[in-house]
Amino acid sequence: MLFSLITLSGCAKFTGGSVGSSSASTTATSSTAAVLTKADQQISHQKITAAIETLATVKNPDASVTNLATGLDHYQKAADALAKNELSLAKPYFNTLENYHETNDASFLKVRSTLQHQYQQVKLANNYYNAARDELSVHELAAAKTNIDKLDQIDPVHPVIKALQKKTLAMKQAIMNYEASQSTSSGSDSSTVVSSSSSASVATSSTSSSSASSSASESSSSGTATSSANSSTSSSSAQTTQDVLDGFQAAAGVTFTKTDQFNIVKQTTDYYQIDVLHNSDPAETDTNLTDVYRYYPVSGQVTRQDSVTGVFK
Repeated sequence: MLFSLITLSGCAKFTGGSVGSSSASTTATSSTAAVLTKADQQISHQKITAAIETLATVKNPDASVTNLATGLDHYQKAADALAKNELSLAKPYFNTLENYHETNDASFLKVRSTLQHQYQQVKLANNYYNAARDELSVHELAAAKTNIDKLDQIDPVHPVIKALQKKTLAMKQAIMNYEASQSTSSGSDSSTVVSSSSSASVATSSTSSSSASSSASESSSSGTATSSANSSTSSSSAQTTQDVLDGFQAAAGVTFTKTDQFNIVKQTTDYYQIDVLHNSDPAETDTNLTDVYRYYPVSGQVTRQDSVTGVFK
C-alpha cells in the first residue's frame, strides 16, 4: 500500500510539471503575437523607430521578430539617406532593402514599396533640377525652362521633391529678369571680344547693316573696333571695347589668365555684361568654364552671377 501511494504521488508530480511548461509556452507565443501586432500598427503609421523599439522588448525573439527588426533597420538607413538627399549614400541602402526577403510581414512590404517609389521620384527630380541649373548657368533658357517644368510636374511624394521645386523659384525669377533685361536692351549693340589678359582682338556687330559693315572693316584693318551705339545711350557706350575690357579687368579684382576669352554679350545704358570663358584642362570636370559679370563703367562696380540662382552680386 505504501508503494502504491509513492507511485501515485510521483505520477501526480510529473503531470503537474507538463501542464506548467505548456502554459509558459502559450504565454510566450501570445506575448510575441501581441508585440508583432503593435509593431505592425506602428509601421503602418510610418513610426519605424517606435516599431524597432517595440520588437526589441521581446526577450527571446523568434525568427519572425528578428527578421522583421532587421528589415526595419535596412529601411531606416535608406530612409535617412533619402531624407538628406544623399543619393550616392542611399543607393547601396536601397539595394540591400530591395533584396531583403527574410520577412513577409505585410506592413513592412507595403512601406518598403512606398519608400522605393519615393526614391525613384527623388532621383528623377534631382536630374531635372541639376540639368536646369547647369543650363541656366550658360543662358540656355529654353532648355532650363523645360527641365523646370518637368520638375514641377512631379508629384511631391517626398519632402526632398518639395524642396527642389521650391528652389526653382529663384531660377524662374532669374530667367524672367534676364529676359526682361534683354528686351530693354534690344536696341543696343552687342560686341564680342576674344582676348588674353594682355591684348585683345575685337569683332563687333550692329543692328544696322551699314554700321556692321563699317565696324567689320575697321576691325579687320586695325585689330580693334569701337562698339557702335545709339545716340540715346549713356556716355559710357562711347568707350571702345578695349577701353571697356581694360576697365573691367582693373575693377574686377580678379587675376585672369592669358588663355581667358572675354565676350561682351550685352550693353545697357548702365552696364556691360561680360562672359569670361576659361580654357581649363578638360580633365578638370569640376571647374566652372564660364563666369558671367556685369561691369558698370561709371561707378567702376563689378558684379558676378551666381551659377545656381542666376543672381548678380
